[in-house]
Amino acid sequence: MKKKYNSKKEIPFEGLLEWDEETSSFLKIDSINSIELKNLYFIDNQKKILLDNTKYFLEEGAANNALMWGSRGTGKSSLVSATYNFFKDNYDFLMIEIKFFQIKYLPKIIRKLEKNKKKTIIYCDDFSFENTSENFIVFKNTLEGSLRRNPNIIFYVTSNYRHLVREIEINNIQETRNKDINENLISLSDRFGIWLGFHNFDQKKFLKLVFYYVNVFKLDLEKKAIENKAIEWALLRGSFSGREALNLVKFLKSETA
Repeated sequence: MKKKYNSKKEIPFEGLLEWDEETSSFLKIDSINSIELKNLYFIDNQKKILLDNTKYFLEEGAANNALMWGSRGTGKSSLVSATYNFFKDNYDFLMIEIKFFQIKYLPKIIRKLEKNKKKTIIYCDDFSFENTSENFIVFKNTLEGSLRRNPNIIFYVTSNYRHLVREIEINNIQETRNKDINENLISLSDRFGIWLGFHNFDQKKFLKLVFYYVNVFKLDLEKKAIENKAIEWALLRGSFSGREALNLVKFLKSETA
């Protein structure tokens, strides 16, 4: 459940929030993803780096922005949620989710947060840009400026693209201009001190995740039948991701309900 606060009143600087552009205020999110770090498989290195960065940020001072990029369904968003859950009971900080279509409000959001001294992680899920878009410019400038003005704010961003830009296709352009355009595109991802890559799992890892969710959902089916169905499902969906492992088990559970 989400609680709405009037922008003219004091902002409730606590917990997990999201931005409401209609009222220029925050919504408090009371019901959150309860995923735990121990239930995220095959991304141990990514977990350690993000945990260390978050702990340093909460205890010591300014830390790095983090960009989590790679294949869909491999744990990028889940890692951010699990990191929040790991620290929320022992540290007083905010996590504010900003959606892609709300990028134009980022300067206003930053101004509101500058009045607050609480540590804040701005979470941007599934972001990607066209290299000439207004959103690209606004986000790049905000990312660059906010840390300079307020070390209590960092960004955790997930994307399917390593440089946050969907495609870089530059043809028939003179060499100097070509280089300038590429440097401009890459300069956005350079605003992140941490890059964490997430890659699709192989069949063996996929099956391990499937049987993890089989246990979670207490699915009573013969092992070989599950394996066969899992491989067929992954090939049909074109992915051996953790998300597809979960989708499959939910589907099988609904069939046997």
